Amino acid sequence: MSTNSTNSAKVLLVDDSPTVRNIVKIYLMNLRVEALEADDAARALKILQLVPVNLVIADINMPGMDGITFVKEVRASRNAQLRSVPILLLTAEKSVDLRQRGTEAGANAFIQKPVSHHELTETVRQFLSKA
Repeated sequence: MSTNSTNSAKVLLVDDSPTVRNIVKIYLMNLRVEALEADDAARALKILQLVPVNLVIADINMPGMDGITFVKEVRASRNAQLRSVPILLLTAEKSVDLRQRGTEAGANAFIQKPVSHHELTETVRQFLSKA
């Protein structure tokens, strides 16, 4: 499987846990993507205004603005490219209601924590191949 489509891709990781961000970065290394980081949703929104990314991976449960509110903010952007960026939400919860709220907000996919290397890389690869 070729990774040519991901060679110049930028992925924004949004999670208040440095450990989770580091794990996800390690998982993404084989995909040869550039990983940008934000420790909260407000910082992530600022980064997204400055740097076009191909994918956002965000935690649902963060202090301040949660992941679902973050998705709503991205989808409400005046910037058409930003509005259409795929967003993958990470969650430790198995709540169907939470996933439904995330989908309604505009999330494209969900990955259950603890994050599986295979599931994460395959999901990211699928989204980046569409970019």
